[in-house]
Amino acid sequence: MTTRRPNRSRGQGLAEFALVLPIFLLIVLGVFDVGRVIWATTSLNSAAREAARFAIVHGGSDSNTCPIGPQDPEFAPKVAGSCVYPSPSKQYIYDSAAAAVIAGGTNVVVTACYGANCTGNTDAVSATNRRGTPITVTVSSDINLVTPAFLGMTSFTVSGTSTMVVNH
Repeated sequence: MTTRRPNRSRGQGLAEFALVLPIFLLIVLGVFDVGRVIWATTSLNSAAREAARFAIVHGGSDSNTCPIGPQDPEFAPKVAGSCVYPSPSKQYIYDSAAAAVIAGGTNVVVTACYGANCTGNTDAVSATNRRGTPITVTVSSDINLVTPAFLGMTSFTVSGTSTMVVNH
């Protein structure tokens, strides 16, 4: 006669699964969050580049009927009546960046400044929108992620910057 021993490892697989599942899900969600941050950063860099490109093409010149940015007092092209935001407004730059943001998240903030060593929306001293002037556009936003929410963090801020030289 054979005696059967009781199977003591019967619930072992379930206990191991219960221990590993939360860690596995946290890793999977973390991978998605990292991908989301990379996607948002790429989107914001692209939006900043598009807005800077718009600004350098629409600088102050005789042929531009709707210049944007700080105008040179010595050189002021004629502004057409159809120009909604004429110089010194930068609203066209802000609108261009906002339209180019695809995966930016919430609270998208666009800043643009003309001249070397300018910051935020403050242009460098005597900076103009004439050819040869650098313009810096920065686009930033908050990204809400799943994994940091478990640690009490609400959002993550990412940004993209582009600097180009007015060539029109």
